[in-house]
Amino acid sequence: MAKKLVLNGLDCFLLPQKAMYIAKYQLLVVSDWHLGKLKHFRKEGFFVPAPNVTEELGRLDILLNELEVKQVVFLGDLFHSKLNSDWEQFCMYTKAKPHITFTLTKGNHDILEDAHLERSALRIVDHLLLEEGLVLSHEPLLGLDSHIINVVGHIHPGCQVFLAGRQSFRLPCFHLENRVLTLPAFGKFTGFHILPKTSLTKVYAIVDQSVLELP
Repeated sequence: MAKKLVLNGLDCFLLPQKAMYIAKYQLLVVSDWHLGKLKHFRKEGFFVPAPNVTEELGRLDILLNELEVKQVVFLGDLFHSKLNSDWEQFCMYTKAKPHITFTLTKGNHDILEDAHLERSALRIVDHLLLEEGLVLSHEPLLGLDSHIINVVGHIHPGCQVFLAGRQSFRLPCFHLENRVLTLPAFGKFTGFHILPKTSLTKVYAIVDQSVLELP
């Protein structure tokens, strides 16, 4: 079950699939997918599971089939490192969906050469501004007007939940603080960074198929 937030008057839905949907714009926001990461690790000699980029693309397909989507915005770190065959499959995937606009706000891991980026159907920008005052970018931007809400990725937020019997769980989450909403990493092999819960933050944990606000 998604969690609805109203940001500057705009209905935004935090999805348990670790993405955000803005119905007004038929816009799906995905952050830090890190495609190609497993192949990069295997190339460097690390023993990791055999990569299956088709499965990863299928995870996005599920959302595109369930929702009305005209645009997908990747909030940076779409591809993990240097070129490998996962990028070729991603390019074929996006080109097979001409009815959808794919936009990338470049992140620190997006180091592919321009010639490779141009083979995809991606529109490359530094950030994307919605008329309600939401700015989509990889990392928080400095000097924004006080009414602006910055939707970002980069740090792969997570939270720790403590239960009775000394039980605790570490979960991916959406994190809202100082008008900055940080999305969890979409990638399966990214891990996450535990952020503290304070009186100034709102944390929305992903628990199975639901997004729940922590008290």
